[in-house]
Amino acid sequence: MGADAFPDNSNDYLWSIWAYLSLPLNAIHSIVLLSNIDDSTIGKLPMTFLTMIKRHSPLIRLASLQFVSLATIGMVVPYINIYLIDANFSATLIGTLSSIGAILALSITPLLNHYADKNMLHRRLFMCYMLLVSVASIIFANFTVKILLITAALLFPVAIGPSITLGLQLTMTQIADRTNNILGQIRSFGALGFAVASLMAGQLFGWGGYSLLFWVSAILGFISIQVSTIFPAHSKQKQKEVPKITNFSKGFYVLLLSQFFIAMGLRNSFAFTFIHLADNLGVATSDIGLWAFFIAGIEVPFFILTDRFLPKVQSRLAFITGAVGMTVFIFLLGITQNWMLLLLLILFRGVMFPIFQLSSFIIVAEISHKNRVATNQAILHVTIPNIAILFTGSAFGWLYEHTGAFTFFAVCALACFIGVVIIALYRGEMGHTTPIEDNVS
Repeated sequence: MGADAFPDNSNDYLWSIWAYLSLPLNAIHSIVLLSNIDDSTIGKLPMTFLTMIKRHSPLIRLASLQFVSLATIGMVVPYINIYLIDANFSATLIGTLSSIGAILALSITPLLNHYADKNMLHRRLFMCYMLLVSVASIIFANFTVKILLITAALLFPVAIGPSITLGLQLTMTQIADRTNNILGQIRSFGALGFAVASLMAGQLFGWGGYSLLFWVSAILGFISIQVSTIFPAHSKQKQKEVPKITNFSKGFYVLLLSQFFIAMGLRNSFAFTFIHLADNLGVATSDIGLWAFFIAGIEVPFFILTDRFLPKVQSRLAFITGAVGMTVFIFLLGITQNWMLLLLLILFRGVMFPIFQLSSFIIVAEISHKNRVATNQAILHVTIPNIAILFTGSAFGWLYEHTGAFTFFAVCALACFIGVVIIALYRGEMGHTTPIEDNVS
């Protein structure tokens, strides 16, 4: 189902959907009745909840996919490294596995993306990523053999990052023809799914330990595969010619270099955030999910509000603002010892992260040639972060293990700051990426 199915007033609808979340019985009743109402009858009825469900079902399915797919990830991400620590993996080994995972992602992701581009099978690729997450979760849930745990730990970085990027890019494509200011609202359902799953994970851990929460994640992954049928199985029309040689603008190279350092700080700091909460702030393992819920849940309203903020500012300025905010958050995380201050710090992150993430997608879309948007998104959000982890994951793991949280998070913040300085000092136009063939007259 393509963008033609989306109504013009979808922006207002996504704002109102939050009110309807409090009416689940009404929703179920309406969906049951939906099959008995045809389009001609719908057109004559007032704009009730029932008619809104009928008209906006594609957006509901997109929001549902964001919710379930991020819930799959949110169920396990806070616990992956903690589980490995409990399985007697050292911080240095965890950092090394992150680097190896980055190598695999760098090797596999471009090949899979090329195959998907060539055969227009992006939905199938997304399904494969979610299947890998489910398989890795099943391994964690059922086996304690070290080689199997290492295998699963390597599957997570291969699948999680690319699935989020590809899912968001497919969502942008779905809504592009109708409106360009609801991406954050749809993405907010992903943050909500991550938050709810993280909160549930703590309770599930209390009931059945690691095994139960990883099994639930696997099941959610399989549900995501089914819900992803909202995306078309194939693009409407294959491109007759795909440019093989691309001339990237100088501005895009500056953005990539900036992203390298920012990703270095963000990815490495996130890898040890929950370990830091458990080791240094006394958070019980069963409460990790609650803190992950706070971190992701606070993002929800700000993803929605960011849609109204971003069109009013230059995308590069928004990107710098979000990156500066994340830099400050990472630095203060290493020195905060009070739980109340930690909650305020998480609130600050909830404001800044949506600005950073959405602006990074928007700026790539703005400066990219129309035939290269998806590829460039993958380069910025998958390839460059994995390169950063490849070269620094082991070193940062050693840094956390041997120097403590303050030095570790300070170095992570410094890496982000370098990335901010690089793009802030660049005075030229960001430009756009243009296939060389298009330049030939």
